[in-house]
Amino acid sequence: MNRNRTILPAALSLASLLLSGVTGSFTALAADKKPEVKVDLPAPTKGLRVAVLPVVNGTGEADADKIMEDVLREQFQEVPKERAVFLMPQDVERLLKDANTDRAERVADRWSRYGVLDSTAVVGLDSLFVADALLLIKISEWETKRVHNVGEGQSSTTIGLHMALYRIKDKKKLWSKDPREQRLARELDLTNSSVGYDDTGRIQTPRANEPPRVEEVVSDLIREALKKFPNR
Repeated sequence: MNRNRTILPAALSLASLLLSGVTGSFTALAADKKPEVKVDLPAPTKGLRVAVLPVVNGTGEADADKIMEDVLREQFQEVPKERAVFLMPQDVERLLKDANTDRAERVADRWSRYGVLDSTAVVGLDSLFVADALLLIKISEWETKRVHNVGEGQSSTTIGLHMALYRIKDKKKLWSKDPREQRLARELDLTNSSVGYDDTGRIQTPRANEPPRVEEVVSDLIREALKKFPNR
């Protein structure tokens, strides 16, 4: 009996020591743990969802379509996503094929001819493309001119475009641009021995009379036009 009375206080003392040690450990861990820092992230901004209809080529230049497709893809990537995101023309064509409809082509054709939307054909395209707006583009000029003889002036590249953005729901025009540029090549320096020509004045030096690259002219026009592209 006396033995049990002696063991019980000893056990209680040991338990007390163990608990105080555990409590001290948790206290130390809590002290070492750094407080969490709350970061206020900017709220996401909904950009305009734009379906780009197939480009209308009014010039007959066969290479214009492919060049425009490449330039548009590159320049649309430079537009901040909080302003707009773009559904490319080839994706639009795929959706049209899947839906077995030519309504977007009718919209683009009427706009390119008369500058207005086909109010019947545009209905429902917002659901088909999951888009807020339609971007229509027409190539009105696409010309490169190479001079062959000295005294004829400078080689040049001329590009003209028409661009318009319409909200699908109410068919309101949100934005439009008609960028155009005639870019001249560097003037020939006939005093430079690197530029050769024959007795008739015909230029003999390869690439001396090259016109500016159409890709560069188109890219600059599109980039400048998109600088003030709307976000709603």
